[in-house]
Amino acid sequence: MAGVLGQIVLDDGWTWPEAGHVLLAARSGVAERKERGIAPACTIRITVSRPSVFIGVRDRVKACREGTIVIRRSSWDSRKLRYWAEASGQSRRTGLAGCNPPAAASPAQAVLESRILEQLGTSPDLCAHPFGIAALSNGTRSSLTVHLDAYLGQERYSFPEHCLSRLLPAAPASGGPDDLLGVPGLRVKGTEDRGRKLHLRMAEDLEPDVGLVLALPSGMAEGWEEIGRRHRHWCEDNGMQPLWMRQATDRLEADCLNGYPSLERARAKRSVVGSALLRRIALFHTVAAFYRVQCWEDGDSWKIDARTAHPRAHGHDQLIQRLCHPRWGLPVTMSHRFCFCADPYAPYQWGYTCSLYFGGRHGGEDDPIYLRVHASPEGRDYDWQIRTLRQIGAPEGWMARALPQQAVQHHDQHFKDLRRSSAR
Repeated sequence: MAGVLGQIVLDDGWTWPEAGHVLLAARSGVAERKERGIAPACTIRITVSRPSVFIGVRDRVKACREGTIVIRRSSWDSRKLRYWAEASGQSRRTGLAGCNPPAAASPAQAVLESRILEQLGTSPDLCAHPFGIAALSNGTRSSLTVHLDAYLGQERYSFPEHCLSRLLPAAPASGGPDDLLGVPGLRVKGTEDRGRKLHLRMAEDLEPDVGLVLALPSGMAEGWEEIGRRHRHWCEDNGMQPLWMRQATDRLEADCLNGYPSLERARAKRSVVGSALLRRIALFHTVAAFYRVQCWEDGDSWKIDARTAHPRAHGHDQLIQRLCHPRWGLPVTMSHRFCFCADPYAPYQWGYTCSLYFGGRHGGEDDPIYLRVHASPEGRDYDWQIRTLRQIGAPEGWMARALPQQAVQHHDQHFKDLRRSSAR
């Protein structure tokens, strides 16, 4: 429609099946306006969010009455918001139009975040989310807010207290830099939001402009002051000297940072990928169907070990697409893949492992990420895993996807068949 009859403006290149209905509604609306002596010129501006969008009766009535339909989110914004929600663990309903996928951290901030990933990547027990990180927010070049789980493992140990034991530096009464606990140079800056958020930064003689914020889950009654006091008492009772309240670095911290130059160079080299991985760690929960994920550094690369309850590594292709996204993903590409899950004739079996190697985009460098997905069980059945995950508050929707009834039943039947064959 053009000229005095108005126009339809499509802001996206998607083919919209309902556009014809809106066009007819607009024509009838313009004809009605012309009969009533109202100015006939009108503009229908349609911004489509995805091909399957459906315009209901109320919107058609609005088209007839006002000659204008506005759907504010374009397909580009919708995809961007979806990636932001999957990578951060936040609900799409809480996202604003300006929510962007994770931004790249500064070099100093990337080193700090890679150290955080080193410390939290090998949790000793099951967590409701990967590494106990429920969500991420406020990711800038010099800051990141990490929303923590409440509990860890079957004993429901306090995960925020576990974080402090892994992150805050403490020196032994006697020993060398190898015996130092936590991240060297990390300091407590203070709390806010009535003690619900703990601000961490590096010491003043290192990189004081970078930092991290640890946010408690909404269901926890105690705040960071009580948790920090309990952790301090634990350190003192075990002969450890807390260092996280000092302004400058301690001698042991300086020896730890300066005693191994080659180690620090390797850490700085892998920090870019480590920081980008931490800022997208929710993808292992929102996209993949892994009930446990562990991560550690090994020279110039990151090793990720994931376990799934499915007989075959289910859903890792979607994770690969998100991690290797050319615009919003990590600076990596798939270099080697030893996996037959995509083969429609692959055997439906247990004890299967997919090995996935991610190389740098520029080539000529070692694989910065090695991902292993185990489709093998941890024991006779999954009763312990299901019971533990429910006790620590794992979302039921995710539980149904990561540990579906069909996979659990198939797993139990697998072990029954093994027992029968061994008894013969």
